[in-house]
Amino acid sequence: MEKEQENKTIVLHDEEGKEWEFEVVDIITVNNNDYALLLPLEDNEDDEVYVFRIEEDENGNQILVDLDDEEELEMVEEAWEELEEEQYNDRDYEEEE
Repeated sequence: MEKEQENKTIVLHDEEGKEWEFEVVDIITVNNNDYALLLPLEDNEDDEVYVFRIEEDENGNQILVDLDDEEELEMVEEAWEELEEEQYNDRDYEEEE
């Protein structure tokens, strides 16, 4: 049986106050940090996914933080690719049964 997945969206504002709507592709945990993988719904010809670290501000609200560290970004991308590969392999295995 195929699981239905709801597409969740989030709206972010850039430095100029412009609103950007994103699809939440996934939220993953790597080295005890949570990361949001977001796909812009507009102006995204390359289907580029943006990665943000999820943190809490002083009021306990979740905020998204840009990744400035290239190594951290690569680590998250590799972890996500591994998860996607595992899920793909699991689907293939289920279809064979």
